[in-house]
Amino acid sequence: TLRWGELQGSTSKSAQDLDVGSNSLRSYLLSVNEHFVLDIQTRSDGSKFAELVLESPLDREQQNTHQVVLTAVDGGSPERSGTAQINITVLDANDNAPVFDQSFYRVRLVENAPKGTVVIKLNASDLDEGPNADITYSFSGHAPIKVRELFSVDSRTGEIRVKGVVDYEKARMHEIYVQAKDKGPSAVAVHCKVLVNILDVNDNLPEVILTSVSTPVQEDAPPGTVIAVISVMDKDSGENGNVDCEIPHHSSEDYFALPVVFKHRQSIAVCFVDININTYLLLICPAAFHSTGVWLQLLT
Repeated sequence: TLRWGELQGSTSKSAQDLDVGSNSLRSYLLSVNEHFVLDIQTRSDGSKFAELVLESPLDREQQNTHQVVLTAVDGGSPERSGTAQINITVLDANDNAPVFDQSFYRVRLVENAPKGTVVIKLNASDLDEGPNADITYSFSGHAPIKVRELFSVDSRTGEIRVKGVVDYEKARMHEIYVQAKDKGPSAVAVHCKVLVNILDVNDNLPEVILTSVSTPVQEDAPPGTVIAVISVMDKDSGENGNVDCEIPHHSSEDYFALPVVFKHRQSIAVCFVDININTYLLLICPAAFHSTGVWLQLLT
């Protein structure tokens, strides 16, 4: 039995014949095979030995064992021969790089996901064996510092987990570059890209800002007179960022209205003015968020 490396070149074998002269060992023969040939050498004393030479490359991943038969033939009459079966076990060389299941991944992650949340579990495989197939995962050199602050990569399992605070309002998408590398000699790293789309949650309160106001208000001001303009902002997106303002019932709703001027901006308009009231105290706030509004005192 021989143990033959995938990259090994040759090994030598010899036979003995106790006869002398023409009855002694004359030559060697090798059974037909795809990979090995014999190189027969003659020593200074006339004895012969054979080198088993690798003629075409071995690939352990395709075939990890081979069998050949070596025959030694003498020069006597009748001719006599002896045989030996050679079992060859191919040893692994680190000739395969890891391969990811995909070169590009796309996942979705809700903002404010708890630390430790698994974003995705990457997997790479290697056709080699032993340390040559033992894969470690890490950020590649292309991964920016911000990504390294928000996410971590488990070197053993390939899991990407949340490490920091993921905020949709700061970044709606992150690109994570990960590499896989085996522990064999002359290991080659392979890379993949993970695109993480962040999903918005309604985690921001609306803001109401008084941008202009005209006071006092004339008691004969006609209905529709604009007395103030407010801006309404919400950092969330989509439906989470749409805000409707109102004047609560306890805050002079009967006297003033809030027509929309354009998106994110509304005006305060007069409905009618009661001459018996010389001061109005208005609360302008997002619907269902009365604690985040602004108070406005109007004099007539």
